[in-house]
Amino acid sequence: MILKNTLVNLQSSDNILIAMKQHTIRIIPMLFISMAIGQQNFEKVGTSGAHFLDISPDARVVGMANSVVGTIITDASAVFYNPAALVYMKSSNIFFSRVNWFAGINYHSLSGGIKTPIGNMAVHMRQLSTGDINETTVQEQQGTGRSFVWSDLALGISWAQSLTDRFSFGANISLIKESVNLYNYEANAWAVDIGTLYITGYNSLKLGMSVRNFGPELDFEKEGKDATFDDYHDGELLPEPESFRAYHMPLMFQVGISYDLFEDLPNHKLMLAIDAVHPNDSSERLNLGMQYGFMDILFLRGGLYSNHNSAYFMGGLGFNLGEITPISNDFRFDMAVSNYGLLGFVRQFTIAIGL
Repeated sequence: MILKNTLVNLQSSDNILIAMKQHTIRIIPMLFISMAIGQQNFEKVGTSGAHFLDISPDARVVGMANSVVGTIITDASAVFYNPAALVYMKSSNIFFSRVNWFAGINYHSLSGGIKTPIGNMAVHMRQLSTGDINETTVQEQQGTGRSFVWSDLALGISWAQSLTDRFSFGANISLIKESVNLYNYEANAWAVDIGTLYITGYNSLKLGMSVRNFGPELDFEKEGKDATFDDYHDGELLPEPESFRAYHMPLMFQVGISYDLFEDLPNHKLMLAIDAVHPNDSSERLNLGMQYGFMDILFLRGGLYSNHNSAYFMGGLGFNLGEITPISNDFRFDMAVSNYGLLGFVRQFTIAIGL
């Protein structure tokens, strides 16, 4: 009886894995086809918050216009895109990123991953700070003489496991905090990310899927109570303060494919990738990216966004320094530049070091 139950459970597990892979394979072409036919007739821009979670931390990924969900990532930066790729981490490692965002805003990311008998695990942090912003009001439009800082913080843990030799699954859970120091406003919530990655076995074709920033609404509070602010009508202060409205997380569904060319050439590699992105607060878009590698040391990258509301094209440069430096056998340095049209250019760099 015990043997029979064990066989039944194993068969059920196999059926679940088969269903998961079939579901992933079916969703990907359906989303690509729907995006090719047409875009949504409406956009919900500005209906979600915590958009620091949308800023891409890895310069390598940015250089390819964030077309990364269907690619293999070999370090702890995988947690920010598709946690399932964490299973391909070469060794325990640390990842660090700095982004020089618009208007002097600084954005930092840090993650560290380890290999364990129960799967690969990681911890990660993302932090954004605006620096001092001068306070203005309706009555004092030239400034009050005071300043405030808007801060964002996300702390999380990740786990990923290979369910078969070709199919992996991963998940993140994060605590999210947004705050404004001058007024003691705080909004706190949690968010979950899940991802899958499937090595098809057809040459080098890979398929990936991720759902990011799934969680409850954020709502500003002050000292444990609903936060309020002074409201005006026709320049006159209203007698009752207004409460902030709760806002959604920037939920994002992304599927992607990647394919490696020149596999038979030892010193030259070319990877092509395309991702379909469905956010909850704007229209769908396609991310198109490519990466050329020379001798696994020098990497050139380029990418385009289709139907993005501000970004246009990206480019980047990367170095795999593990073979030529004594620091670590697994050491990379990457840079990227993004063109946001009227908003200007965003520059960033990343470092990943194996331990």
